[in-house]
Amino acid sequence: MSARLDILALEPFYGGIRRAMLEIIIARSRHKWTLLKLPPRRIERRLTTASVWFAEQLSRHWIGQTDLLFTSEALNLADLHRLLPQLAKKPSVVYFHSNQLPDPSATHDSPLDLINLNTATAATEIWFNSMYHVRVFLARAGALVRRHPELSGMSPIPELTGKATVVVPPVNLPEVRQMQEAEKIARGRRTIFVETRDANNRLLNAVMSLLKRRGESFQLITVGPVEELAADLPRITLPEADEASHARGLLQSSIFLSTRFDAPCDHHAVRALAAGCWPLCPQMGFYREILPDSLHSPCLHDGNVDHLASRLMDVWLMERPAGYESQMAELLLKYDPATAVTAFDDRLEQLVVSQQMKAEKRED
Repeated sequence: MSARLDILALEPFYGGIRRAMLEIIIARSRHKWTLLKLPPRRIERRLTTASVWFAEQLSRHWIGQTDLLFTSEALNLADLHRLLPQLAKKPSVVYFHSNQLPDPSATHDSPLDLINLNTATAATEIWFNSMYHVRVFLARAGALVRRHPELSGMSPIPELTGKATVVVPPVNLPEVRQMQEAEKIARGRRTIFVETRDANNRLLNAVMSLLKRRGESFQLITVGPVEELAADLPRITLPEADEASHARGLLQSSIFLSTRFDAPCDHHAVRALAAGCWPLCPQMGFYREILPDSLHSPCLHDGNVDHLASRLMDVWLMERPAGYESQMAELLLKYDPATAVTAFDDRLEQLVVSQQMKAEKRED
């Protein structure tokens, strides 16, 4: 039987996919969500101070019922529990959009190294946006524990492995489809959609400059910072917070090009596939999960400049394989808000019921 939960959501870095995901969930969820948020500035400050700010706000102003706490990895949950012990009694979910654990090869310690590890340990469940991200997180966490002998005797890795699960984020795919039906937007065969944030923009510059030297014309539609892009590249830059303009830009583009190596997820890529763009994405990262095996060879690149430039030229001349659109629609179904938010709601409800049953057993 469905229950309507009271969910307290704390988002210390309210921008990009974090904002887009929460907006969709809150609008469509059968549960009641109360959201407290901070702007997306300086993740290192959020990791160290967001728990204090949220604790102060909740101590002074919060009088509502809470069945579950939902937050992202940009918060120090262990700190929040220490400041608000009453919240430590509630089940909690931490959604890892990314993670700030150090690379396994790191040799120097940072004050931020253990925050994500402590947060994951304090949470009832930890949710990830891709299986690739789960593997990266556990590998980094394991390496961090090995670097700290004081943790090795009580390693949290088995516990973290047990409570880690993939719950894909809802992505606003209906907006893309509805815009195409309403406006019949023309697609440019040589128009390329690119996200520059967290991307290898040196590689992007090298590939595009090589195409220019070969006499090839193209048009970039970019989202994200442009300071690292070569000034002579023809481009239209879209505001990062304007999801509608992103949808229109994807529909105008023939190719979605990513140079984001090690991306844990990429909601622009998901929307690009829904918009009918041909993906050219790194072999590493989340992209292998979203594409069928038959498209790995033509769609995944290794970052070689000459090879990637030639691949772009090939895509301009080729026709889409028969059944491409229907195949993509089936693969993207799990990201559609109707499907993804229902999965969120069901899992949150199951978690709360499970915690209540455990509490009742302890009392008996």
